[in-house]
Amino acid sequence: MGGGGSKPDPGAHDRLLAEFSGTMAIDISDLFWTRLLQFPTPLTQLPPAEVEAATAYHCEELVRHNQGTQHLQKLLHHTVELLHWVDKRRSSAAEATNALVFTRVVMKHLAESLTGPQLADFVNAPLAPASEKAAAPKAPPLVTQLVRELATALLIVECSVETYLLHWELLNALLVLASTQLYTPNAGAVPGAHPFTEALLGAPDLVPALVQVLLEHFIEQAPLPPGAPVYVPPAPAAGGAFRFARSAASAATSVLLLPVRAVTYMARAGSGGSAAAAASPIADTAQLLLLVLLHHAPAGRGGHAFRQALRALQDASDAGDEAAAEAGQGGAAAAAAAEAPAAARVPYPALYEAVGRGLEHERGVLLLYDLLHGCPHFQDYVLVRGDLETVLLPLLRLLYTAGGRHSPSHMYMLLIILLILSQDAAFAANVHAVQLVEVPWYKERLLHKTSLGSLLVILLLRTAHYNLAALRDVYLHTNTLAALANLAPYAHNLSSLAAQRLVSLFDMLARRYRQLAAACERGEPRSEELQVYADFLRIVLEILNTVITAGLPQNPELVYALLHRQEVFAPFQADARFAELMENVGTVLAHFNERVEAVRATGGWDWSVARVLEVIKDSLRAWRGDKLRQFPELRFTYEEEASPEDFFVPMVWTLVVAHTSVPWNPQVIALFSPVSAEEAEGNGGLPGSDSLSASEQAV
Repeated sequence: MGGGGSKPDPGAHDRLLAEFSGTMAIDISDLFWTRLLQFPTPLTQLPPAEVEAATAYHCEELVRHNQGTQHLQKLLHHTVELLHWVDKRRSSAAEATNALVFTRVVMKHLAESLTGPQLADFVNAPLAPASEKAAAPKAPPLVTQLVRELATALLIVECSVETYLLHWELLNALLVLASTQLYTPNAGAVPGAHPFTEALLGAPDLVPALVQVLLEHFIEQAPLPPGAPVYVPPAPAAGGAFRFARSAASAATSVLLLPVRAVTYMARAGSGGSAAAAASPIADTAQLLLLVLLHHAPAGRGGHAFRQALRALQDASDAGDEAAAEAGQGGAAAAAAAEAPAAARVPYPALYEAVGRGLEHERGVLLLYDLLHGCPHFQDYVLVRGDLETVLLPLLRLLYTAGGRHSPSHMYMLLIILLILSQDAAFAANVHAVQLVEVPWYKERLLHKTSLGSLLVILLLRTAHYNLAALRDVYLHTNTLAALANLAPYAHNLSSLAAQRLVSLFDMLARRYRQLAAACERGEPRSEELQVYADFLRIVLEILNTVITAGLPQNPELVYALLHRQEVFAPFQADARFAELMENVGTVLAHFNERVEAVRATGGWDWSVARVLEVIKDSLRAWRGDKLRQFPELRFTYEEEASPEDFFVPMVWTLVVAHTSVPWNPQVIALFSPVSAEEAEGNGGLPGSDSLSASEQAV
C-alpha cells in the first residue's frame, strides 16, 4: 500500500493492522512489514489522539497474541532498519518517520498497560530460532538495543529540512519510552521500574554526545520547515472544540487512511494548542527530554550518567580550555582520557542567550536551575558576564507575575535560582552597577532610572509581602530572606521603594509576632508559629544591620525609611530576644534624628521629603560607623533536599504532559493528579496592588 500514485485502500490497510495484532505469526522477512509501514498518509499529519484511538484495539490484541507471534520484536527490527537507511539516503526519512510514529504509539500503549518489569519481559522476549535474523546470538536485550538505536540516530543523522520530523519523532519516542515514570506513583525508582531509562543511563559512551545534541537543538531553535506535514489543530469554533465530522467508531477505524487533503494543517503563526505550533517544536521537545533524563532518580544513590555529563559540559567557544586540559594530561591519565567518551561541548555564549530567551517558560527556568546547580563551569561563566540583565530581568519579571499565573513550584524555582546567584559576592556587587532606564512591566509604581540591584531587592521583598499576606509558606519565605541576606553586604544606592519595602516587611512580621506573643501571654499554648516569626524578624534585623555596618553612607534612602517608620522598631528595643540586633538601628535613629532636628530648629524649613533627604546625605558624609556593633556576616547557600526527586520529577513530567504533541492519557497517570488548563490557570490574577494589603500599597 502507499506505493506510486495508487489510491489508498482503507480496507486493505485496516486488514494489515488486524494481521499485525492477530494470532498468525508473520516471518520477519515477509513483505507484509514493508506494506504495514507504508501508511497512505504521513502519520505526523493526523490528529495524534485519533491515531491512538485508531490503533488502541490493535495494541490490545497485540498484548494478547505477541507471545506467539513476536510481531512487536519484528516491528522494532524493521523500524531500526529504516533508521539505518536514513543515514545512507535521505529519501527514506519520511518512511522512517512514519514507522517511528507507529512504533511510538504501540510502545506508549504498552507503557500504559504494563508495569516496568512486565514491559521489559514483553520487549526482551527473544525471537524464535526460525526468525532469528534480527539479532546476533549474544546481542544485548532488545530494550537496550532500541534505546541505543534511537539515541544513535539522533547523533549521526544530521538535522535538516528533510530529517526535521524524524529528529522530532526520535525525541518523542525517547520521551514515550521514559514515560513509565508517569504511571508509577513514586518519583524515586526501584530496580526495573523504568527499563528504557535505565538502559539509557547505562550507556555512558552515548550520554555526553546525547546531552550535547539536546542542548544544540535547544540553542539553535530550528523552526518547523515551511509546509512540513504536521497536524496543528485549528482554533476552537464557537460551538466548542474542533471535531472531525464522523462517529467515534468510524474514527477508530479510518483515521489512518484519510486522504492527505482532508487533514493537512500546515504550521502557522498563532495556531496554539499544540507543540507543532511552537516556534521550534524540536527545541522544546529536546529541552524536555533533557530535563526528564537529568531528573530521573535511579534506584540507589550511585553515579548518574546524565548529571555527570552536564557537570563536565565544556565551552565550545573557548579553544583554550581543551588545549589546557590536553596539556595537563600525561601517561596513564592521558590513556584513561582517550578511552573515556568525549565531554559534551556547546558554545556557552549561545547557550546563555538561548537560556535568557527561554525563561518565559517554566521549562526554561528549570533548565537554568540545572545548568547553574549542576554545571559549575557554566555557573562561573554566567556570574562573570557583564550583561546580567539578559537572565536576571526575565527571572524578575516572572517573579513579578508568579503569584497568580504559575504554580507554587515555579515560584520556588525562581527563588532558588536567585539564591544560587546571590551566593556569589561579585554578582551581589555587580548587580547594583547595572542601571535600568525603565521597567515597563512593573505596574504598581513608575520605576525610573533604578538599578538592577534595587529591582532585585524590590521583587524579593514584594514576594515576601505576598507570601505573608496570601501563602504563608515557610520554605518560600526562608529562601526569599536568604537571598536578601546574601545581597545585603553589597547593597548601595537602594531606591526609595526598596528601602521602604524592607522596613514595611519588618512591620508586617512585627505585627504578626506581637499578636502571637500576646496570645501566649494570655495563657494560650505557645505556638510554633511564634518561633518562626521570631526567627524571620531576627533575619530581617540582621539584614538591616548588615546594610548599616557595610554601606550606610551609600544608602540614604534606607536612613530616610528608618526615620519615617521608626515607631515600628520601638517595641523591640526592650525585648531581650532582639535587643542586641536593635542596638545599631537605635544608634542610626538617634544620630540622624538629632541631625535633622538640629537643622530644622535653626533653619525653620518646611518638613519635605527632599529636604530631609538632603540633610541625611550631608550628614552621611561625616558618618563614622566605628561605634556600631559588628556581627558575623549572615550567609546562606543552597543545597538540594535529601530526596529532590519528590519535587522535581512530578514537576518535569507535568511540563512534558502539558507541552508535547504526544496525547498523554490523564486517566492512567499516577505520578501526579492532572488538572485542566482552566484549573491550572486559576483566576489568572496577578499579585498586584489590588491583592496587597493597605499597608503595602502605601509604600
